[in-house]
Amino acid sequence: MKVFTDTNYREHGARNLVEYLDKEKGLENRAGEEMSDEEIEAFIEKSEEYEFEREVIISPENGTDLSDDQFSLYTRQVMSEFCKDRNTATYCYAIHRDTDHPHAQVALTGTKRDLWMDKEDCEQLRERAQEQFHDQHRELTRDLSHQFEQTLQHDATHELEAESDRDIDHDQDPDPEPDQAQAQGPES
Repeated sequence: MKVFTDTNYREHGARNLVEYLDKEKGLENRAGEEMSDEEIEAFIEKSEEYEFEREVIISPENGTDLSDDQFSLYTRQVMSEFCKDRNTATYCYAIHRDTDHPHAQVALTGTKRDLWMDKEDCEQLRERAQEQFHDQHRELTRDLSHQFEQTLQHDATHELEAESDRDIDHDQDPDPEPDQAQAQGPES
């Protein structure tokens, strides 16, 4: 599975980027929670303090198959790994489905040193995203396959039980003749 990533940076605050990201359904923070207006403003102020922002776009080829929750989780896992050794780096993001290729758009802020990426860093980010989305997709597919097999097995078991019950019903005489002794009545 391929994951397309793109990144660029600007030497100014992130207000315009954050406002753009917030266009569809709101911004999410590092915990995957929707950001309040106060959190958004604090993020923008931090970016203005650092005078540096980076934008990252992550677009997996299976994006249409992922729920927003899955997309959000995988994005956070990729970005948390990216920010791990970058002490001033923080991010917010939005999932956009307004194109043929659903994608996560991430706004990062921090010092220029922490957000600087050379060609190797860009390739590592792409590899991490590819591993994360591919591994998670494979795990999800395996889980769904297992659930599907269990459902088929469950349905087959119930079908056999129902068939067995019908066979038992057919083996019994539906209109049994009354017992001869009962038909004659009590002996006199």
